Amino acid sequence: MIKKVVLDKADRLYHFPFDIEDFFPRNPAIRHKVRAPLIDLGHFVWSVRDTLGEAGDNPLAIAGHDDLAELKVALADWLEKVFGLSIDPRKQIYIGQGIRRIIFDLCMAFVEPGDIVLCPEPGHPIYRRHVIAAGGIPVTYPLSERTEFRPNFKRLSANLLKSAKIMILNNPNNPFGVLLDETAQEELLHAASKENLFLINDAAYASLAGEKYTPLLSLHRAELAALEIFSFPLLFGLPYFPLGFAVGSREIIGGLEAVGKTAGNIIPKGWVNCSMKGIKDYPSDDLKKIRKGTTQSRLAALQMTERIGWKVSGGSQAPFIWTRVPLRRQSASYASILLRRRGILTLPGTAFGDSGEGFLRLSLTASPDDYKMASERLARNLIQRLGGKE
Repeated sequence: MIKKVVLDKADRLYHFPFDIEDFFPRNPAIRHKVRAPLIDLGHFVWSVRDTLGEAGDNPLAIAGHDDLAELKVALADWLEKVFGLSIDPRKQIYIGQGIRRIIFDLCMAFVEPGDIVLCPEPGHPIYRRHVIAAGGIPVTYPLSERTEFRPNFKRLSANLLKSAKIMILNNPNNPFGVLLDETAQEELLHAASKENLFLINDAAYASLAGEKYTPLLSLHRAELAALEIFSFPLLFGLPYFPLGFAVGSREIIGGLEAVGKTAGNIIPKGWVNCSMKGIKDYPSDDLKKIRKGTTQSRLAALQMTERIGWKVSGGSQAPFIWTRVPLRRQSASYASILLRRRGILTLPGTAFGDSGEGFLRLSLTASPDDYKMASERLARNLIQRLGGKE
């Protein structure tokens, strides 16, 4: 007779915040009562045509050391050409399986049990999840209109700043769409350096900013106190595959490589070939098309919010709209009402933390026509159920 062995889950799993996808209903198409098609304004959908099958012979073969070394050289040349960065491709670039995995590898490499890591709120929950997975303690710092949507050291206690080891940034920001300019980044870098606080910037939406993006690493001696992470697909307008790269000092890159070897940093050659083409063609026609579509969707979204009386906060430097829920309703319940009564899917602000209560995030990967249809549906209701105004 074999006795059942009970294997308890690690306590850390019970402390993970919900992921963004957990805030979407599993079958949104059957949750709404409207017969018209579902309008998805919530998901960020990257819709570049899949060309991986055209990425040379046997694209699923594993990329070798020479393949990755060649990609690093191409990246270093591109960074110098576009941003004026002088980077040693062998020692200052790490290529990993997407931004999420790179942040996880960073936490595993540099976060000891009990270390405090400052995470933005509202902010993507993946930051807090990875810190917890590494045994660290995520402590959120506020981003709001009061802080001009940027980190404000005056709102953090001196003891917390002295205790914290790392601060995670997201610039351009999701969900606010705010971009820190060079002056703001320089002030932040100097303030963090004084507190012996290392900065990690998730720059996923750098190529989708309306203004020219200034890398944190372009500031004088920034590599001594900061690391920056990019996504190949989002940066170069490629079909989606989980591949990203980090730029920083030799010591930080060395830690990433040690974890990558341990956990298995397997990268298909097709991803490398596709990335090489994206670097060569930058800015590609696909990227230009996405930028144009995002701009058009933003205009349509702002027309919709103005028509129905929603107040928009934040900036215009990322493919999102951050809007306040009318009549002080709760985000999740209001998003549910929009879905059930109007067939419009949105993302409640609480997906980004408790301080996101009272807001919705709209994605600008939805088309201008989607926003026009949503505007018509909401305008028809004339306020009493949803709180908008004609």
